[in-house]
Amino acid sequence: MNTNKDIKSLIFENLLWVLFGALGFACFLVIWFVMPHKQQIDSIWHVVFKITSFMFLILSISYFPNKSKKAYLLLLLPLLGYTAYLGPRISYYGFLEMPKATETTFSEYYTLLYLLLYPAIIMSVCFAYRVGGGTPGNCFKIGASGVIILFSGFLDLMWYLVNPVGIPEVIQYAHHIKVIIGHYPTYFEGIIFCLCHIPLMLLLLYLPVDSWFARLFTPKNETVSRGVSLGSD
Repeated sequence: MNTNKDIKSLIFENLLWVLFGALGFACFLVIWFVMPHKQQIDSIWHVVFKITSFMFLILSISYFPNKSKKAYLLLLLPLLGYTAYLGPRISYYGFLEMPKATETTFSEYYTLLYLLLYPAIIMSVCFAYRVGGGTPGNCFKIGASGVIILFSGFLDLMWYLVNPVGIPEVIQYAHHIKVIIGHYPTYFEGIIFCLCHIPLMLLLLYLPVDSWFARLFTPKNETVSRGVSLGSD
């Protein structure tokens, strides 16, 4: 009996998702209780830390065991989370606190909407894909693609198109773009910034992530070809 192989199998097949989840949750606690809740970004490292935290959670979902026939019932947990916390909190700030227009309520509303709700939607989609039989690599691709879409500035551009506010010369609230290029982008610069993320998205989708993950961890009775293919894996 190969003891080292057995130990590695035990850790990677049963506890890897827990390890990534614990790291992601620890980072989330720092973001929620230590880092300031505000729209402005003081440092690029704040963005890096938040993305790292999110990717730890995506990796946890990617490695979540999905062999149980009743695993689909776990999808009720995100729905309960939206109903029990996110929905009530966001509607409270939107309907009652935001009309007061204070800096604190604006920052809290922004944090709930963009730093909690959007990641929760992405993780719910990844979780649904995983428990439905998706592979770890493709699950990771879905989550990472969601991050790319958010930080590409696509949301900032569409905000001015779907709302009756007109197209501005400068996008004043694109703080994550400002911290990268050094100034608030014009609307045209925002379009260029967004388009530059398309090659990154395509590269991600065609990377053999499942093959790479298989070198570290392959769940029992699962092959890298299982699930919906999102690229060349």
